[in-house]
Amino acid sequence: MVSKESAISLYIQIQDVLFEQIRQGVLQPGSQVPSEQELATTFSVSRMTARKALDGLINKGLLYRQQGKGTFVANDVMTYGLSTMLSFSRTLQARGHTVTTRVLNQEVIPASPTVIGKLNLRSGSDVVLIRRLRIVDGKPIAIHSSFMDHRLYAPILQADLSTASLIETIERLCGVRVAYSKDTVQAAVVNVEDAPLLDIAAGSPVLEVDGVTYTENGQPTRYNRAVYRGDCVRLGVTNTSSQATLYNIT
Repeated sequence: MVSKESAISLYIQIQDVLFEQIRQGVLQPGSQVPSEQELATTFSVSRMTARKALDGLINKGLLYRQQGKGTFVANDVMTYGLSTMLSFSRTLQARGHTVTTRVLNQEVIPASPTVIGKLNLRSGSDVVLIRRLRIVDGKPIAIHSSFMDHRLYAPILQADLSTASLIETIERLCGVRVAYSKDTVQAAVVNVEDAPLLDIAAGSPVLEVDGVTYTENGQPTRYNRAVYRGDCVRLGVTNTSSQATLYNIT
């Protein structure tokens, strides 16, 4: 149960209760969870608090909502937020998955016209390329490629990115804090180079996520490209009156 005397917010306490029920198998993948009103009654909280608890678990990819039907436990597959600001390893490890990373490229290359445009670089600039294969619970699930201005991010070349978070490493070594990102998502088919790395057949469906991360003053820091296996991916969208927010893949 939840305690109103606790310093922990009530909605977070409710999330913890539901998370434990999912982890212990009380709530199975695909099963419906209690409604906002049922949670409000059970925990003696407002309906707004109950909704906030459910929304938090939806945004983390643990639950999903079907219009007119209710809220359900997400299938027991990989879950991850689509934003290129998120740390892949940290996010999935926090959900109990075993994540390993194989660094495919960690080198300096000439910036392509696309990268130059995304990062507002001068013609002829060099960039640091970090390309990594992400393996979750023994299954290759994604390939992440990041491009950064070599003049500013050269220290990244010396980091062990098979274990360290790139986002945290950038902040620690280069003193750059990411404030927001702009991302696009599209369906595609895997190319012949990525297919064997992801252990899928050439031409199989994948989800491609392109994005640029920015500092608070709008300075682009990284151009990122990610390819996710289509057989392990579901895209969820939360719509509000002013915007649509991509929140997870599973």
